[in-house]
Amino acid sequence: MLNFAAQKLKPSEPVRYLFSVMVIFMSFGAFLLPLGSIAQQEEQEIEPIEEVSNSPSRYTFKVKLTELDDLKVKEGDTVGINQVIADRTQDRDRLLVEKQRLELAIARLETLKVTPPLPPRAVPMTPELPPVSYETHKANIAQATTKLELAKLAIADQKSLIEEISQLNEPLLVTHEKAKLETLKIDQQTAELELSKAIANLKDAQAQRQHQEYLSSLAIAERIERANANALAYQQQLQEFENQQRSRAYQLSDLNTKLADVESRLAQVSTVRSPYPGTVRRIRWLEQSEGTINAEITLRLGDPDPMPDRE
Repeated sequence: MLNFAAQKLKPSEPVRYLFSVMVIFMSFGAFLLPLGSIAQQEEQEIEPIEEVSNSPSRYTFKVKLTELDDLKVKEGDTVGINQVIADRTQDRDRLLVEKQRLELAIARLETLKVTPPLPPRAVPMTPELPPVSYETHKANIAQATTKLELAKLAIADQKSLIEEISQLNEPLLVTHEKAKLETLKIDQQTAELELSKAIANLKDAQAQRQHQEYLSSLAIAERIERANANALAYQQQLQEFENQQRSRAYQLSDLNTKLADVESRLAQVSTVRSPYPGTVRRIRWLEQSEGTINAEITLRLGDPDPMPDRE
């Protein structure tokens, strides 16, 4: 097309035409160059702050605050190196008090020793009753029985003698023998009394033995009851001791868990200091969540920035 136009134009006109075309292209390029700069500038502005934070002239970082007073600078302030930017003093003091309280509670629980119960003492054995023997009483009864039989035989013989003497017509002799008969009867009565006494002594001894055996059975039953009661009390004390041990271990574990959480939160409540000298160019408030306020701070490094960049 350009060749066709060159053929139709005069010899001086092609040069003039080419110059016009070049001017048009240069003007069009000059128009596109600002557009490219504007697009590049828009791309830089929507880039994340973290990527610009490494800029040699700016430094951007984020802080977490509990209250607005925790931020110690404002836009336009000049900061030096290691100057405090943000400090959550109230949170730190509260957490330090909580940490001290937990440490005291842990120390108190660790020094509190639960004493195990002592095993019960053995209940004294009930002494056994000595072996019993009634031979003495039986011998006394046998002796009294024999004496009584002899007394009865003596009386029978004396009666026979009196009957024989009565036939001899000797009144004095009969009276004398009758007197002996009365003495023999007294001896019989004495023998009967001794036999009754021997039998009574045997019965008393047997009754006394029965009473001793009854008291011994009561003592054995009481000993068994005391031993069972002591064993039951010991088991209850041992169970209480184990419950206290488990409760103490649970409380220690719970307190240590809470202490670790407080220490973790304390580590997050650190003082934010400026790593470089410069000027607070911008403070951008982000979101508020879980009781904290997030802010983004941009420092202009080097000489102070007279006019903070506000968006």
